[in-house]
Amino acid sequence: MTLSAKIFLSFFFFSTLLLGLTLYISNSETEQHEIKALSSKLRETHQRFDRQLDQERLHILKIAKTLTTDQKFRSFLSQIKDNFYSFAEEIAHDTDADLVFMVDDNLKVRGMYPAKEKLGLWVNANLEKFPIKSILETGTGQRGMISAGGKLMSSVGLPLKESLRDEYAVGAMIVIKNIDDKWVTELTGDANGKDFLRVIFFSDLKIVADNVENKFADEVIANLEGISGGSGMFLFEGDRYITQRGFYESNDKSTGYLYATNLDSALEPFQKIQDKILITGIAILMVGLLFSIFFSRRIAQPLGLLLQGTKGVIDDNYDFEIKHTSKDEVGELSKAFNHMLKGLREKKYIQETFGKYVHPSIVTEILSNPEKIQPGGKRNYQSVLFCDVANFTSFSETMAPEALIKLLNEYLGAMTEEISNTQGILDKYIGDAIMAFWGAPFTPGNHSLLACQAAINMQNTLRVLRPQWLSRGLPEIRMRVGIATGHMIVGNIGSEKNLEYTCIGDTVNYSSRLEGINKVYGTDIIIDLFTKKNVEHDLLLRELDTIQVKGRGQGAQIFEVLAEKKNASEDQEQLKTEYESALELYRKGEFHLAEKTFTSLYKASNDQASKTMSERCRDYIVLPPENWTGVVVMKEK
Repeated sequence: MTLSAKIFLSFFFFSTLLLGLTLYISNSETEQHEIKALSSKLRETHQRFDRQLDQERLHILKIAKTLTTDQKFRSFLSQIKDNFYSFAEEIAHDTDADLVFMVDDNLKVRGMYPAKEKLGLWVNANLEKFPIKSILETGTGQRGMISAGGKLMSSVGLPLKESLRDEYAVGAMIVIKNIDDKWVTELTGDANGKDFLRVIFFSDLKIVADNVENKFADEVIANLEGISGGSGMFLFEGDRYITQRGFYESNDKSTGYLYATNLDSALEPFQKIQDKILITGIAILMVGLLFSIFFSRRIAQPLGLLLQGTKGVIDDNYDFEIKHTSKDEVGELSKAFNHMLKGLREKKYIQETFGKYVHPSIVTEILSNPEKIQPGGKRNYQSVLFCDVANFTSFSETMAPEALIKLLNEYLGAMTEEISNTQGILDKYIGDAIMAFWGAPFTPGNHSLLACQAAINMQNTLRVLRPQWLSRGLPEIRMRVGIATGHMIVGNIGSEKNLEYTCIGDTVNYSSRLEGINKVYGTDIIIDLFTKKNVEHDLLLRELDTIQVKGRGQGAQIFEVLAEKKNASEDQEQLKTEYESALELYRKGEFHLAEKTFTSLYKASNDQASKTMSERCRDYIVLPPENWTGVVVMKEK
């Protein structure tokens, strides 16, 4: 994807995301605000209804008290007349009640208005629903909502006393006003209207009064139990309604009220504003996209030239120049890039020139950190390899100089390539000899193993080249390798005018000695004990002997690298086992047994190391060594 496309898509994505978030947040916040506002209005409506209902009850109570304290009423009450119909009728007319009835202290109805047989049966069937016993026992009035016989009623109860000073009642009067559609209309008034407020009163999960259409009422009743108490939400014909549901008795969830108002209708004005914001946002987005296309091309074109130049640098092609004359940041970047190219050309020339004399890794390190080009070094733990051509002097004297140099260059080139392939650092050529080392910072990982793998690969490569040289009439070249691991001084050795990056120390000298020890045992690769500890899990090694080289005060074990374990043959493993068994006899001073085993090994496998050890055993049999320790002192370097 091009930069222009990325700029365009980024602008489009973030602009669309910003517009979407703006609409989402504004819509979400508006909706939450409106839900809270409508829920608050519904609670206020319920409180207003309660206040109006309570005022109505107080009004009924006041009128009823006035009538019941009348002297005429008291004279009838004192005679305990059987019929208080006229008083019930008078109170019903004065309070606009739907039903008034009076009972004595035996809970027998003494008067009722309207006096209908069916109504009387209903009253007697639901008499226990009214707080008559509480009125008789306490002598105080009661008022509240009553659910009885499928009806919901606002009731006021008064005690009937013979004397106002009495604390007991001889009867009770109940004034009832039914909660019906007419009552709801009077209570809500015309100001709110059903578009804002929908009111439903229910008893025994049946609607007794409402101001809504039948379909809405039926849907509410069908889902009434699913509408939570207090503030909630109800879905009807795709519209959301905010609800306020309450109960008149805490232990009876089937009787109460529900107020509802249409949330989506309330949000319509805000939705129109949202639509205007969306249209305006899309228009701004389209204009912004046109500008983004224009400016992205203005930016991407010069950057495309820089990209082309960068690809050239990746391909090591520094022979070009970026032409961009603008005076902005891109123009300055182009100038800086051209300046960098010039430096890279110079650095490449230096690296290619000096890389022929010094290892490329060292050249790269020096070019990256010029301040390190100072005499000095540091102590480092690493592995050193010395290799040399066997009998080089003998065949070099018989060859023409040109042919000798060509052969030597082929040999050194092939060996050096194997060293580089294992991340080794070529230190120097010493005639036909090679010195190389492995260690930080140039060689990560197990440097001892890498050095040994390089030696194995060098011997394998030499086996391939040897027949080719013989076919050209050239001498058979064999090579010996010595590897030692330990601490040494690594760094720039020499004077300020002439430096050599190399390593020096006893370990370096020891690796050179090990290379020469191969001549004694007829082996190809010998390593020291410290190298052996680092590679014994990966390589098949044979312990050759314990020797003390010239210049060292004590003996040390030496080992031959036979092969990598994954490539080792059964013959090599058997040779290792039998040789080391004979070596153990040799160290114990059992030279007769050791000599037989070594001789047998030599005859079976033509192993030159076994031949050397068998000859030494025969010498010791003739002239036993004094104070035998198993250590052989090497007389030559």
